[in-house]
Amino acid sequence: MNILILGHGAWGRAIGGVVERLKHQVTFVGHADTTWPAVKPDYILLALPVQHVRETLERFPSPGVPVLSLSKGLEITTGERVSQIVTDVWKEPRVAALSGPTFASEIAAGLPAICTIAAQDENLAKEFQAILHQPSFRTYSSGDLIGVELGGALKNIYAIAGGACHGLKLGQNSLAGLLTRCLAEMTRIGVHAGAKAETFAGLSGIGDLMLTATSEQSRNFRFGSLLAQGLTVEEILPQLGGVCEGLPTTRSVHLNSAIPADSKPIITHLHAVLYEGMPPAKAVKNLLSRAARDE
Repeated sequence: MNILILGHGAWGRAIGGVVERLKHQVTFVGHADTTWPAVKPDYILLALPVQHVRETLERFPSPGVPVLSLSKGLEITTGERVSQIVTDVWKEPRVAALSGPTFASEIAAGLPAICTIAAQDENLAKEFQAILHQPSFRTYSSGDLIGVELGGALKNIYAIAGGACHGLKLGQNSLAGLLTRCLAEMTRIGVHAGAKAETFAGLSGIGDLMLTATSEQSRNFRFGSLLAQGLTVEEILPQLGGVCEGLPTTRSVHLNSAIPADSKPIITHLHAVLYEGMPPAKAVKNLLSRAARDE
């Protein structure tokens, strides 16, 4: 198979290595390029920062082949998931998404990892499984494209919150409680958008959340930790060595009026910290001071 990976950052290169281990031919195209390679690919894997996806796709004619999104986030201006952007720009309905607890550095090192590949047509998900599945990169298929994409996007927001909890030195009890409520909020938002609740109990939900919201390897976690220690957004971003997808995704979800405010209190307070100048300690106090309620 000829596999084209659009985006050659650390994540794209790591997945490229997975594909090459199964003897597929891999070609990389960067987001600044303007033409396709001469050889038409059989599949495209999309590994771009989410806020660059639309502008990049608009520079290329539709390749007319199935697309697998490796990107996790939501577009600020529209709130769309990556699969929606691909279909919108390229008019390509054959779009799947990969998500789960996966750090690029560990994938590149050949360490075992497990993820989910989702598509509305589960046969398409299985096609992409055939390209990627191997002992060091186990894949499961799902028909809940909305849930898998939202899990991958929302966990970046909650990883910032987890990092802030760490930076404020609130302890392990607080972190465990916070992430449990993050999972509940993530599930509410997902179900409201048409996802299945059970998807968030899987690899793309709690699995990715557990990894990203507790590890210093996560740029979103490090961002939240440094923010809680008093650094500004402008001071933190150059230190991360890559994109902090949770930052624009927080903005996107907050601006989405279709998601009721009382369904997303953690995101509402995190947005106030990131964009409205609220001190992290004040956001924590506000959340903990809310009235008692049923779980």
